[in-house]
Amino acid sequence: MGIDSEFLNILTDKAGENRVYTGGDINPSYGKDEAAFAEPSMPDAVVEANSAGMVSDVLKLCRSYRVPVTVRGAGTGKAGGCVAAEGGVLLSLRDMNAILGVDETARTMRVQPGALLQDVKAEAERHGLRYPPDPGEKTATIGGNASTNASGPCALKYGATRDYVLDAEIVLAGGNTVRLSERPEYAAVIGSEGTLGVITELTLRLTEKPGCEAILLLPFAGAEECVSAAAAILAAGFEPAALEFLDTALVEYSGSVTGSAVFPVSLDGERVAATLMLTLEGADEDAVMEQMEALAERAEELGCLDILVGDTPNMMRDFRAAYDAFHTSVESAASSCEANVSLPPEEVWTYMEYARAEGAKRGITPMFCAHLGSGGVHTFAVSDKPRSEFAPAAGEYMSALCEKCASLGGDPAGEYGVGRVKGAYLSAERRAARAALKAELDPEGILNPGKAAE
Repeated sequence: MGIDSEFLNILTDKAGENRVYTGGDINPSYGKDEAAFAEPSMPDAVVEANSAGMVSDVLKLCRSYRVPVTVRGAGTGKAGGCVAAEGGVLLSLRDMNAILGVDETARTMRVQPGALLQDVKAEAERHGLRYPPDPGEKTATIGGNASTNASGPCALKYGATRDYVLDAEIVLAGGNTVRLSERPEYAAVIGSEGTLGVITELTLRLTEKPGCEAILLLPFAGAEECVSAAAAILAAGFEPAALEFLDTALVEYSGSVTGSAVFPVSLDGERVAATLMLTLEGADEDAVMEQMEALAERAEELGCLDILVGDTPNMMRDFRAAYDAFHTSVESAASSCEANVSLPPEEVWTYMEYARAEGAKRGITPMFCAHLGSGGVHTFAVSDKPRSEFAPAAGEYMSALCEKCASLGGDPAGEYGVGRVKGAYLSAERRAARAALKAELDPEGILNPGKAAE
């Protein structure tokens, strides 16, 4: 849409010349996130904010001039949510990255939105506590996690980011600042992908670390058997903290990139199709051992090939590192894409079968990782083709998967959000609810326009 010189002069005066970028001075990375099939879109100006006051000043100015504002953290999203689809100002919060304090007694942490998830988790650990939400991208910002309500493997037991936000400082579209604890009606800002307000501070709930934990690997000769076994485990009353489906194709691909083969590919000469990774927690070693023994008794009827136990710090660290490497390994390909959706757990296998069939039609081979207890599915595809050839097929493929997810009663937004690529696949009721909130909190429509199914 473009911005005029008068606006730019005022913006520079308010934010400081060293924090405003235009034209060729804008880093090209600001025009995209990690959605391989979304076209880049550059902002007219970038403001790298360093305070809530600056955020407020920028929003007041942009509202008065009707200039769009798109908020951005680390840019690790995969739905185009932090890309300035309609130009205007891109408001980067990456420099607002301080961890402001931990209250061990209250089990809380105050952070700025630009703090990285990996740093938030590490700081909690240093105080003998835990921040449970565990999305795969550890270099995402905590503000980005709150904006998309990110979850991850531990959502089965611990829930998503929203469940850990005790308070937030939010700057509304008109520049007014509110606190969530004082104005709970603004809770919808969490998970709104920057379309309803800008998060400038968060107070997070922390938990005690479990007294003891272990990771079990249950490899299966058949992928469908693996999915069914997860349902049987939950139906039998087991309560793992995480219950993950690991596609052997993904395990092999990631291992070839990292050079570290951790998860089983074959056992006693038999090919493993998929592996269940369970995290068990208990008050002490006896409590965890009791769960492991009970699971071992069910192993034969579950149909798994073996039970592999990781019960030392080193083994658990290796398993988790190999799991986290799935995302970064796929990103190393010449071209790659990822679809993330949430499904009713009983529909996960149907969705995977559909994803394989649709991929075959387009020369795409999908690989999967799924949070079987909560229904989150990550579908990865990699290619040696240049992006220009891969992107069109990938875009069609992602659209087909979102449409299938919706038809199965799932949520195409998944844990990466709606962004600029999934809005058409949300239900009419959900789109209407979002539009009503948008009209109430951002009547001029300046915040992240064209996103989150407006």
